[in-house]
Amino acid sequence: MKRVLILAAMVLLVASAGYAANSVVGSRHDLRAAGGGTPTGSGLLEVCAVCHTPHQAAAANAQDPLWNHSGTLTTAFGVYASSTLNATPTNIGGAPMGSQSVSMLCMSCHDGTISVLAMYNPPNSGAGTVTAVAGRIDAAGLIISNANMGTSLVDDHPINFTYDGALVTADGGLRDPSVPPIAGWLVGGTVQCSSCHNVHDNFYIPFLNTTNTASALCVACHIK
Repeated sequence: MKRVLILAAMVLLVASAGYAANSVVGSRHDLRAAGGGTPTGSGLLEVCAVCHTPHQAAAANAQDPLWNHSGTLTTAFGVYASSTLNATPTNIGGAPMGSQSVSMLCMSCHDGTISVLAMYNPPNSGAGTVTAVAGRIDAAGLIISNANMGTSLVDDHPINFTYDGALVTADGGLRDPSVPPIAGWLVGGTVQCSSCHNVHDNFYIPFLNTTNTASALCVACHIK
């Protein structure tokens, strides 16, 4: 009986450790001043409310999934261009967020133009007030670390393009997008920020979908 109890305790310990390693709670996307990985929200008690709301999702944004963070006002981010690029990325700026790619949701914080605590529908416990975090968040709540991608994406991996069999044929150096893990990383058949990043899980820093040791994330799509 004692051995069974010890084994059960070990299973619970492993399970709880796995939860901690695979949760937004305590990660850099947790903005609570008390307990958050980016402790900028003084008085903020909610973790999820910065990005999501269960009720009254922003009508101006009209963006799934129940989006709550104020949208960026950047109208044009530009697109990456290269003579070796066979994909056709399109600009994610210049239209209401509800008609945009999900990558616009990421840029509502990561273009560095809007406070990370800017919410359409603050939680009942309050939105909190900004406390600067040295080297990461300034007094206005803007990202100032290298997580600030700026308002131009012309020098970043292309996003907002269709990744399908036709692209694989044209490129000659890409893997079949219909099989895992690629199939689970695409958004409606397109490459977006979330094709490489998992915003709720920082187990693979920085919020990667899988390890990039030996460029594993890169070669999941690219044949090299």
